[in-house]
Amino acid sequence: MLNVSERDLNRIFSTADTQLMTGVMPRTDALAAQLDLSPDAVEEGLEQWWQALPGRIHITSKQAALPDIPDSLAQSFMRIWQQAVQEAQSSVNFYRQQHDVGEEESRRINEEALRQSQGVYQELESRYREQTAKLDEAKQQAKSLEAEIAVLKNNLSSETNERKREEQLRSNLEHDLNQLRKQFDDFRRTAEQRLKDEQRRSIDAAAKADVEVRHYRSMLDKVRDEAGRKEAALTRDLHDLQAQLARRDVKLDTQANQIKGLEEEITAMKQDVGVQHRDLTKINSNLLSERNKNKRLEDKMKELNEEIQRLNQRAMTASADSTRRENALRTQLKESEEAMLKLQARNNALEKRLVTQDEEIRRLSARL
Repeated sequence: MLNVSERDLNRIFSTADTQLMTGVMPRTDALAAQLDLSPDAVEEGLEQWWQALPGRIHITSKQAALPDIPDSLAQSFMRIWQQAVQEAQSSVNFYRQQHDVGEEESRRINEEALRQSQGVYQELESRYREQTAKLDEAKQQAKSLEAEIAVLKNNLSSETNERKREEQLRSNLEHDLNQLRKQFDDFRRTAEQRLKDEQRRSIDAAAKADVEVRHYRSMLDKVRDEAGRKEAALTRDLHDLQAQLARRDVKLDTQANQIKGLEEEITAMKQDVGVQHRDLTKINSNLLSERNKNKRLEDKMKELNEEIQRLNQRAMTASADSTRRENALRTQLKESEEAMLKLQARNNALEKRLVTQDEEIRRLSARL
């Protein structure tokens, strides 16, 4: 509010009174130009002048006396003039009250809108800070997820290398197993062929011995048959025959010993076959153990593959969640920025409206 000096205020009052008495409505720009004062000072002085006008202006018959007019006509004109002045004062007071009430109501509405705008602005600012904090937290979480993904990638690389080593080990074991199987098949074929050969030789020798025994027995029977007819000849040849028989018996014993040796050799072969069978059982046990080990390795590889799939799925889910959170935060940030822009535009509109209303009030004041 401007402080108008007493001298300038008296000048404004005097000039406004003069213009009003001459039938001219006092205006701010005209008074400012006439008195060489600022429009704001003249406007403030006019406001005080209008407020004090009803108690200052009293029009008397002496002031309103008109020359060369009869008294009766002058009195009638005076009554009409006073009535017009009263109506004008009533209208001015009514318009001033409406103007004050409207101005106060407009100011109250503008202040209320400004307070609401400030509250909305503070709320949006708080939400913006909150969203900024959430965004920072989301970025931190994204960094943590990226670090976790890097660790998972390292673990996945380690698991892949371990898997490759295990595959190489399994390949080596399979190669060794094939070599053992091949050696076992060769050994089994050799043992079976040797056993068959020994059995065939033993059977052939036994058959030969049996044939010879039957042959000598047949010959002995023939000799015994001839002994009855040729007792004399047998008496002469008895010793020769006994010697021959002794030789034959010795030969039979030798062949029996050979058969016994063959049987013992067959028994030894059977024992060797038993030992080979035990070795074969041991080899089969080793093969079964290797198979179980390979199965355990395959189960472990399967578990590792499942773990890798779970880790990949988890990494994909974390990446999708991080992207979705970042997009949501960006959308919220964009909405907050748009709301702030709308609020700023609304504040600008309200300020323009206040300026417009102030100009309208000035124009109304100037008209009054």
